[in-house]
Amino acid sequence: MASSYQRVKTFAFSSFALLPATGYSQGNVLEEVIVTAQKRVENVQDIPVTINVVTGETLDIFSIRDTNDLANSVPGLVIQATPQNLSQITVRGLGTGAGGESLDQSVGLFIDGVWAGRLREFQAALFDVERVEVIKGTQSTLLGKNTSLGAISILSRRPDNEFGGHIEADFEFEYDSAYATGAVNLPTAFGNYRLAFNLVDEKGYVDNKTTGNKVPKREQGTVRLGASYDIADNGHLLLSYQYDNLDIHGDTFQPDRDEVGFIAGMDPTAEIGIDKIKNAWTSYGGSGDAEDNQDSQRAFIQYDHAFGDFQLTSLTGWSDYNNDRLTDSDFLSVDYLTTEYQSDYEQVTQELRFTSPAGERLEYVAGLFFLDSDMDYSSLLDSRFPPPYLLRGFPLDGANLKTYDQDTRVWSLFGQGTLHLSERWRATLGLRYTDEDKDAHWARSRLRTGIPGSEVLANLLAPVVPTTRLHRSEDNLDGSINIQYDFSEGAMGYASWARGSKSGGFTTEVAYPEDAEYDTEEAETSELGVKLNFAGGAALLNASIFYTDIENFQIVSFVGTAFVTQTVPADSRGLELEGAWAATDRLVLSTSATYADAQQKDTDERVPYAPKWAVSFNTRYEYPWDSAPLAWRVDAAVNYRDKQYMGRGELNEDGALTLLDLRLALAAADDTWEVAVLGRNLLDQATSFSFDFPGFGGVEVPVGSTTIGSLNRPLTITLQARYNF
Repeated sequence: MASSYQRVKTFAFSSFALLPATGYSQGNVLEEVIVTAQKRVENVQDIPVTINVVTGETLDIFSIRDTNDLANSVPGLVIQATPQNLSQITVRGLGTGAGGESLDQSVGLFIDGVWAGRLREFQAALFDVERVEVIKGTQSTLLGKNTSLGAISILSRRPDNEFGGHIEADFEFEYDSAYATGAVNLPTAFGNYRLAFNLVDEKGYVDNKTTGNKVPKREQGTVRLGASYDIADNGHLLLSYQYDNLDIHGDTFQPDRDEVGFIAGMDPTAEIGIDKIKNAWTSYGGSGDAEDNQDSQRAFIQYDHAFGDFQLTSLTGWSDYNNDRLTDSDFLSVDYLTTEYQSDYEQVTQELRFTSPAGERLEYVAGLFFLDSDMDYSSLLDSRFPPPYLLRGFPLDGANLKTYDQDTRVWSLFGQGTLHLSERWRATLGLRYTDEDKDAHWARSRLRTGIPGSEVLANLLAPVVPTTRLHRSEDNLDGSINIQYDFSEGAMGYASWARGSKSGGFTTEVAYPEDAEYDTEEAETSELGVKLNFAGGAALLNASIFYTDIENFQIVSFVGTAFVTQTVPADSRGLELEGAWAATDRLVLSTSATYADAQQKDTDERVPYAPKWAVSFNTRYEYPWDSAPLAWRVDAAVNYRDKQYMGRGELNEDGALTLLDLRLALAAADDTWEVAVLGRNLLDQATSFSFDFPGFGGVEVPVGSTTIGSLNRPLTITLQARYNF
């Protein structure tokens, strides 16, 4: 039998073999993809950077509602939720992981150009989106704040000067889930306005027999109001405000392995193995299940002013969220381990940049960036393990409250210039200087000491710590350089090198605050690539090879109640492929693939969340109904990723995953309405986020023998209806 490597490689290259095939029409052209990844409006094919673009239409077609679903459609991007609904994020096999909320990320999130890099902000709903740009490799020069391994940029639809809008409703049959989204554009004599909303009522697909609840149940409501104004003859003002409320009840985490009978002895009702049935309960909270509630707001003000062909841009951003969550951390029907978290975060950012006109011999962007943020975080850990479940010979019994607050101030000066050396040659140089200060206060108090002997472990693992002030100041100089050559009007090649940094800071997941500080992570990425347009604009083929090297890579391992951070040397090397072909005026094929060999350099072991191969294949076919003003549409997507490990040392393997989505729609020829049936995960394949049993895994029981895992959403069939006006 062929290995997964061989199967996926064959599939990837056979998909690309479709591109130069005969039978296309010279009248067919691919739609131009416009991005703003480099602070300019540009065709993605003209940029010497690997960028995967997911359009808003694709998000709507396949009912992609959040960033976790988004990752399944982008090869080389992995976003995995933990029991605390934090996100493990990797690009090309490398990323920081969900190492507690104080840990900065090396894959930055931007929403409408404003940095939103805290882990909780990855819960943002995807609705009324123009496009999502997944920018791979080190991007610190222009994007800045913590983008040493890549960035995800979400761009919302903007108000325009034509009345119109849409409303869409989805109903999923198997689990009775419902979704609704819509938007209306309102032009007036005094500006243009756009109001959009998104509602999610997602029922659970795992039956918790102990509580009687179907989990996880997700309820989310989001509203966004945008406004656009022309100021005199050369100014433009854009405003946006968004409010989001999210409630998640329950999770799918359950015992996965129990090779030594440890879990069965603790809870005889436990069912071992990942399936649609679990037995779990906590006395905290009203439902007996895990709970997560988050209220968030975000707003921005963007003003663009033209000075002839030059442009000055001011972008002011504000965001705020309040989060409370409860985790049943033993994942069993016994009430042995529970964790409560509370976090409040607020930030203000300001960016000023000056952009020269395009097409000149020297093109440049220069600017200033400032950030001021405040975070207050606390976690309550209550453990009640009775004998004989001892840790290092002592009972694990007691309750502790940990508090942490952090103020961060950042300012940056950046610039990037492109010199046209000749008609075909271009060279680009970029630099960014960043100064960052963090002030924090770290403390732990004892709320309860349990049975005799429990104070020994409490004093060792979670000692009482008076409020301790921590301070860190650092400055970093990042940069990039690339050379670009145009072979012809529709073909170019490039070579690039970039250095980026992820700021250091303090982790909350240690016993003493003096051990909390972690240093700056520095990454260097080299890339060599080509971007080709051919067949009269009907096809494209992009390819690149890359190498990323990190000397102080922060590997974060989740152990159920805490994140263990270790610094190791790591690298990732591989290739990116992307192709699309408008085969006829009715049929469009596209595919992309990432091969990334990400490993810890001192051991040659693969790092967590680093599948070697990831492949995506999409097709759309539209057939007009000749006897009526109607059209049939078929959309299909196949997304594959190779096996990956979820623990350091190549532990807790998650097998290869193939997701097949298929959509059949009937629409009016003028696109005023559409009804569709969407099948997601039609192969009903399962994936699991797995870790050792909290507290005891790797200590009292062998590593990997006693684990907890989760189940992804299984096969679903959804009826969709959309009306455009």
